[in-house]
Amino acid sequence: MKGIVNRLFNMKVKVKLFGILGQRFPGYHHDQGMDVEIPDGARVKDLLARLEFSKSFGGVVAVEGKLMAEDAKLGNGVEVNIFQSAFGG
Repeated sequence: MKGIVNRLFNMKVKVKLFGILGQRFPGYHHDQGMDVEIPDGARVKDLLARLEFSKSFGGVVAVEGKLMAEDAKLGNGVEVNIFQSAFGG
């Protein structure tokens, strides 16, 4: 079974979380971020699902400094920044 899992998740991205999002992951350190394994050909929405962010999450995702739509493909080894939505007046 382990070999099957490794073949399914053969890409790794570096994720940095902003705002209070990091509190969802025990041991998360913003300066280091976290490595997340995702399937080859995964899109932003697949990464968000892997991190268990709901579809109504409403945050903003930037890859290598560029804002990305949920359907954008991710590449192996990219840095993904995830920002929480800001509310207030």
